[in-house]
Amino acid sequence: MSVVNEDRGELAIELDGERFGLRPSYEALAEIESELGVGLMALTREALGGTLTMAQMGQVVAILIRAWGRSQNNVNAGGAKTDKITRMIMDSPGGMSTAMTVIGTALTLAVTGGLSPEGEVKAATSEPATGA
Repeated sequence: MSVVNEDRGELAIELDGERFGLRPSYEALAEIESELGVGLMALTREALGGTLTMAQMGQVVAILIRAWGRSQNNVNAGGAKTDKITRMIMDSPGGMSTAMTVIGTALTLAVTGGLSPEGEVKAATSEPATGA
């Protein structure tokens, strides 16, 4: 699995010979839930189980690429279109299988508390978590 920005822990996906970052920021994750009408935990389980539909994969990847593109001032990535991204996934090395793995990893980082609301990897802590 490829990383586009190790400092922020952003995963990358190769589509049409180009590497795109996937930035699971708070805004991107909220948009994913809103557009798909499914909670993040359920989507993560589906991605890890390999049961996302082609349309769901395209939507998730397009939203995460747009979030990354906006953070990089990359107009092309910031305006990623779902239909085009879905077609690129189908034609990419590894196709849907590779995309499903990358999506599952990105969503897992988001739901396990490994990322900040900005989509950046949190520093590891040596102290155990305590209840609120």
